[in-house]
Amino acid sequence: MTTPIDYILYISIFLGLYFQIFLLLTYLGWREHKDDLPGFSEEQLPGVSIMVPCWNEATTVQGTIDSLLASNYPRDRLQIVIIDDGSTDNSWDILKQFNNHPQIMLLQKENGGKFTALNYALEYITNPIVGCLDADSAVDPNAIRYSAHWFSRDDVYGVVPSMVVQNPQTIMQHMQKVEYEVATYLKNVLHQLEALYVAPGPLTLFRKEVFDKLGPYVEAHHTEDLEIALRMQVGDMRLAYSEDSLVYTKGPRTWKALLKQRIRWTYGFIKNVQDYRRYLFTKEFGDLSLFILPISIITLFFAVFVFGLMVTTIISGWVQTVQTLLVTGFQFKQPNFSFDVFDIPSTAVSWFSFIGIVLLAIALVIGRRIILKQKEIFTLDILTIIIYPFFSSWWTIRSLWNAFLSKKGTWR
Repeated sequence: MTTPIDYILYISIFLGLYFQIFLLLTYLGWREHKDDLPGFSEEQLPGVSIMVPCWNEATTVQGTIDSLLASNYPRDRLQIVIIDDGSTDNSWDILKQFNNHPQIMLLQKENGGKFTALNYALEYITNPIVGCLDADSAVDPNAIRYSAHWFSRDDVYGVVPSMVVQNPQTIMQHMQKVEYEVATYLKNVLHQLEALYVAPGPLTLFRKEVFDKLGPYVEAHHTEDLEIALRMQVGDMRLAYSEDSLVYTKGPRTWKALLKQRIRWTYGFIKNVQDYRRYLFTKEFGDLSLFILPISIITLFFAVFVFGLMVTTIISGWVQTVQTLLVTGFQFKQPNFSFDVFDIPSTAVSWFSFIGIVLLAIALVIGRRIILKQKEIFTLDILTIIIYPFFSSWWTIRSLWNAFLSKKGTWR
């Protein structure tokens, strides 16, 4: 007998498979690449200003600045603007060593949050291209150059990079590494659909006129990078994805730090979509409005349901095992390693789940081999895919609850 829970499960699986197949078919269609761009000659490369907001980043900001100074970009057209947002550690002491550097401008202000630091820096910038780089990230030497070439197209107003986790140490960082590699594939697809809805802090570049026309950053539930992207979508200002522009980030080391980060991200996504809800199912957002955002919101709720079902199933299995042991006692049986084709689960859920895993593997292969051009595809860290649903479901539940209560979390 089919129960309402079964129907919800089948709908969840169907939507998940439908979305994954849609992404794959979109990716396999015509794809823009940097080689298709008009490009700039060396003399035509535009002036770029990179803003680095800094709050208590004494352990990482030096590496961030060094990576920018090592960029393969004309020095007379690359400006680095570092904003100390009221740090209470020795960040400012580290920054002062760059006080007389010809490429670097140092700014200092009272603590007000990342978006206020960026807006403060925007008042000093005159270059036509401006970007942000978080003070715990580093850029590949060619990242700025690859991103800048996208502005040779008049319809591009912002360029999003590829983010990868550098030298993961903990299981949480390994899990994020795999997640970010799959995300490069997703960004590529959203680029084709002109539906990118996040302009991440690590090295998204913009035309300066974006802020002149649309206004400065806003707090936006601690996710100003998501809000500015949605505002650009409304303003018909296209975001592009530069897959060759690599940015390296560390990623939270512990479960507690990762949980706080992801609750902030997911909560910010929910609240920003709520703020822009009048544009859903309208032409202003195109595919983003008609498909990507709605199915993303629906997926959050189904993720909670599937997580609850998994936990219930596991607990039920444990209870049945304990009950059996209490009745029959513990009996050791010789393990039977024989295999029969009829042992393979033949339910629809089993087969659809298997197809979902295959599609996820394809996404990982595309992200690693084709986009990031890595030599090794199947490494031990892909096993973290097994545990990822449990962690992601937990921060999804917390985020939905916080959104229901309008309980905004802290930045750190």
